[in-house]
Amino acid sequence: MSRRYIIILIIIAMLFPFPTTIVPTWRLKVVEENGNACPNKEVTQTWAHYSIYIGSGNFQSEDRLTDEEGYVEFPQRTVWSPLIWRIIGAIVANALTIAHGSAGANSSVYSSGIKDVAWISYKPDKPLADKIVVHSCVYDGSY
Repeated sequence: MSRRYIIILIIIAMLFPFPTTIVPTWRLKVVEENGNACPNKEVTQTWAHYSIYIGSGNFQSEDRLTDEEGYVEFPQRTVWSPLIWRIIGAIVANALTIAHGSAGANSSVYSSGIKDVAWISYKPDKPLADKIVVHSCVYDGSY
C-alpha cells in the first residue's frame, strides 16, 4: 500500500463521525419528603458533551411527565462526532476550564417542589440516581 493511500485512509478516519453516549437511559422516581410518589410531575433532563461541542449550542434539554407511580424515563443521549473534532474540542474545552468552562459529558435531572428544586447530576463513574426528592408535589399552582 502506498503512502498516498495511507494518508487518505487517515484523513477519512479523522473525518468519519462515530457515537459517544453522554448519559445512558435514566429511569427515576419523583417522591415527596414523606415518601409519597408524585404522579404527572414535570421533570427536566439536561445534557451536553463539552469536549465535543464547543459553544452555546452544546446544551440540550427535554421535559417529561412522571407516570401514575411517579416514575419517569429518559432515553440514552448520544452524540456523533469525528475524531478530528474530538481532538480539537478536548483541547479547547480543557483550556476553557480556566474560565469556568466544562469538559466531558454532563447530564442532570431536576423537578420543582412547593418550595424547592430537586436537582441530581449524572457522574459517568457513578451509578445513576434512581430517586429525586421534592419538599411537596405541586400540580395546579395552589399551595
